Amino acid sequence: MFLSLLATLVVLGQTPTTSEAPLTVLIAPPEAAGVPSHIVSFAQEHVYEQLKTQGLQVVRASELSQRLPPAQRKTVLGCNRLEAACRITLGEAAQADVVMIAELVQFLSGYRVGLKAYATRDGEQLSEHYVPGVREDQLLDALTQSSDKVVPPVRRALRPSLEPIVEAPVQPTTATPLQPVPVKPEVTASRSGAPGWAWLPAAGGAVLLGAGTLFFMQAGNDYKALQARQFTDPSEGERLRDSGARAQWLSRGSFAVGAVGVVTTGLIYLLSGKNEGSPSQVRPTASVGNGGGMVGVAGTLP
Repeated sequence: MFLSLLATLVVLGQTPTTSEAPLTVLIAPPEAAGVPSHIVSFAQEHVYEQLKTQGLQVVRASELSQRLPPAQRKTVLGCNRLEAACRITLGEAAQADVVMIAELVQFLSGYRVGLKAYATRDGEQLSEHYVPGVREDQLLDALTQSSDKVVPPVRRALRPSLEPIVEAPVQPTTATPLQPVPVKPEVTASRSGAPGWAWLPAAGGAVLLGAGTLFFMQAGNDYKALQARQFTDPSEGERLRDSGARAQWLSRGSFAVGAVGVVTTGLIYLLSGKNEGSPSQVRPTASVGNGGGMVGVAGTLP
């Protein structure tokens, strides 16, 4: 009995283990130039919590900084993360399998939020996911979405044995009679031309730009008169000053609104495309000289 028990223990001790250690991920400093620091901190902490909930061992950049000696800290954490050698250095310093870099870029339409995962072994990218047009109150949801998209490919690449195996149910096969497949006519997509009123913003913009030029010239004349002291009494000087200031503000407003009108027409024609076989009827034009600028439209109005 003792010999059989001893043999069983020997066999169990020789059985190879199939379990693998969970992935270790370093959350490197993010790419978030110009984004407020409190938003960056919230984003980094949220990514940390999301990766923890997915069963990963996560190392923060602040934790890595505490591990490193002062002489090495700036070299490691301050390297260029766009280079593979830097990502390898970061991952090896943190003893991590993966280096995860969050990206927060602010545009007029909102933030572009994304996560990029790189392998420590060679610094090459394993996975990435971006969500554009994110409002500030949607940042955490976008980071959660990016985390859910990025982690599975990373796990498949580095820990394939830990991926759950899903077996598809066996469906009974039944013979079905062959049926002719109807041939559908080919449908080709075409871009529609610009609407007939697309020239109106450019026409209005050209008028406003012309008015802005007149106001600009008037302000310049009033300024020259003040500089040359071409007035007889202080009240006339104050009138010239007020007139020049008013003309200057009207000039700025006319230029701004006029430029918007011309750009609007340009965008309408650019985004609407052209009908096949029909040339463009109206196009915006612009020129700049030493004394000012001129913007208008050329062609035949619809």
